[in-house]
Amino acid sequence: MATAAEPPARRTSRIRYDFLAGQLLALGGAFAFAAAIGSIIIIAYNENPLFVYATVLNYSTARVQDIAQVLEYATPLIFSGLAVAVAFKAGLFNIGVEGQYIVGLMTASAAALYLDFLPAFLLVPAVLIAAMAGAMVWASVPAVLKVRTGAHEVVTTIMMNGIAISLVAWAILNPLKSTGEQLVDLRTNLFPEEALMPSFAGTFGLESVIPISVHLTLLFPLALIACALVWFFLFRMRLGYEVRAVGSSSGSAEAGGISIGAAQVKVFLISGALAGLVGLNHLIGDKGYLGSNYETGLGFAGIAVAFLGRNHPGGIPLAAVLIGILLRGQDGIAISTELPTEILIILQGVLILSVVIAYELVQRVLRRRMQQEVAVTETTAPAEA
Repeated sequence: MATAAEPPARRTSRIRYDFLAGQLLALGGAFAFAAAIGSIIIIAYNENPLFVYATVLNYSTARVQDIAQVLEYATPLIFSGLAVAVAFKAGLFNIGVEGQYIVGLMTASAAALYLDFLPAFLLVPAVLIAAMAGAMVWASVPAVLKVRTGAHEVVTTIMMNGIAISLVAWAILNPLKSTGEQLVDLRTNLFPEEALMPSFAGTFGLESVIPISVHLTLLFPLALIACALVWFFLFRMRLGYEVRAVGSSSGSAEAGGISIGAAQVKVFLISGALAGLVGLNHLIGDKGYLGSNYETGLGFAGIAVAFLGRNHPGGIPLAAVLIGILLRGQDGIAISTELPTEILIILQGVLILSVVIAYELVQRVLRRRMQQEVAVTETTAPAEA
């Protein structure tokens, strides 16, 4: 319990320590609770929970190529989680990451096909910029509607997701349609090799331990760089401070001279730019063309990653890797047990709910302690004076 004589610096340090300890306690408790619930479900299927958990971990970490596979799964989830988290810091719920990255696939494909005269060191950045620009344009529509008309971003972004799917389908059927022989699957022409993202194994000389079937590219370190940049933006830049102020209390932010509408539009555009990078590992790291069977669902998976990572750029990559471990572990579950692979989806949902609830309980306890300390300080200060 704090006293009035406690130095402010020590009090600040102790509050930070209590907050960190509470965060770790909440995380550990959430994992333990989720593991217990998962064990009950696994036992109901007449399987050994310890064997199941060991199988998931073994299939994810036993070899270098398994770890690379996990990182491949985590790469788009990091971008998606960042896109959701940045908007959430401003009090906005960007459900439209799904549609934004789909549009980003279209604009990236157009850049790869129509800018093929550029050398590789220019074409790959051009493809990245085109994907980000397309997603930003798509994100600007619900952002402007939010600021100008008050239309809720959840409704508008969900509607924009459906429009994005139709728009990309039209593009594959018309301006981006393959000029070769009619194929079973509608798709674009193959991208030039210069437009493909270099592989992680080829860049760092790991071809002997990471096979070509694992499509881990330089987009993974780029995702980590994006986490660092988002952290710098949120906690070291004026706009980031304004975004967090608007998300915490829009009324107080407006009273402090912050333009709420401008901050919301800017952060929505940043969220859209991050969303544009979500599907690129599949597009220019794996397939090398845009087909009608492009990967979907990554935008909605980013919501889970953001919540599990507490909307913090430091927690999001860890959450993405954790989900990557579960995705990789599905193969082990299918081979070694009689459990349905959907069991890991259930465990993922239980874990996310556990983390959210545990953090909220810890936050309430910490707030109550701080209120008690303030009350004690106010009552003892006059007596000491």
